[in-house]
Amino acid sequence: MKKHSSTRGFTLIELILGMTILTVIMGSIFMTMKVGMDAYRKGRYTMEVYQSGRIALQKISDELQLALSSYSFSQLRDTYSTLPVEELLMQFKGIPVQEEDPGAIRFLGSGNSITYVRKVYHLNQYPPFDLEECSIFVENGRLTLSVLRSLLEIKQATWFFQHIFQVNLNGVVAPGMGGRMRFRAQGEFGEPPLQEWLGDVGFRDHRYTIAEGIQKIDFRFSDDGRWKTSWDSQQLETTNRISSQSPNFNQNTDTRITEKGPPKIVEITIVLENNDILSTATDIPAGNMRASVFGVAKPPPPEPKPATNLSSRFNNETPAAVPGS
Repeated sequence: MKKHSSTRGFTLIELILGMTILTVIMGSIFMTMKVGMDAYRKGRYTMEVYQSGRIALQKISDELQLALSSYSFSQLRDTYSTLPVEELLMQFKGIPVQEEDPGAIRFLGSGNSITYVRKVYHLNQYPPFDLEECSIFVENGRLTLSVLRSLLEIKQATWFFQHIFQVNLNGVVAPGMGGRMRFRAQGEFGEPPLQEWLGDVGFRDHRYTIAEGIQKIDFRFSDDGRWKTSWDSQQLETTNRISSQSPNFNQNTDTRITEKGPPKIVEITIVLENNDILSTATDIPAGNMRASVFGVAKPPPPEPKPATNLSSRFNNETPAAVPGS
């Protein structure tokens, strides 16, 4: 007589059924964890992009509040004229030179970029400060600050140019020329074009990433309650002190010419990588700095210039070594 064991193994059907149930349970657990992890990653990504956007807005606001007006630092003493360009040129004795002020402190704004000038300090070198012309824009998903030029180096080189060529670079600006170009008398020694002589003095093009995850940036500008999508601080605005219809109106004494200067308020809107939109507005203290001149400017008669050795331009002197710089 054979003995039978009281225990027996699982049948194939039971094993398949058990594995199926275990797979369903494990799959459910995995899907639940995956949904939770995806939600966590999405939330973390959203917070990182949002935080990057907040940092971007704060950094731009801080930078723009440092923007300088052209009247906040030494500049060429240009004057403004209400005369038509043709009449203005007739007042020059000799050949007039048309050029821009290469070291002009300006504020230029478009819909997606801003160019401005800030003062920075370097306490471990001489001079202990610099005037940096900077630009802010978005490039390849990154909010970028680019240091374009050192205006202080350009101003020093310009002073050196005046010194070695014994030329007066002060000029006359006509509103009809848009406010950028000025006219001055040519020097006695026929100096080379200033911009050509300066070359790449002061050139920087150092780029820094302010924030990442920025898809787009938009700027708007205002100083009178109306928003504009572009800005040029060097634009000249002509107004009258009294009505031009008044019998006492005098074109030469009652015409007011004002350089526009920086805006008072800038609105900043950024589109994040996840298409969220953040916006803020900041004031620019230098936007309240204005200068104006009444009357027609007349270029002064040229003064006699002493002889000079133009070869000194190639000696060991540098723009930083110019007396009084």
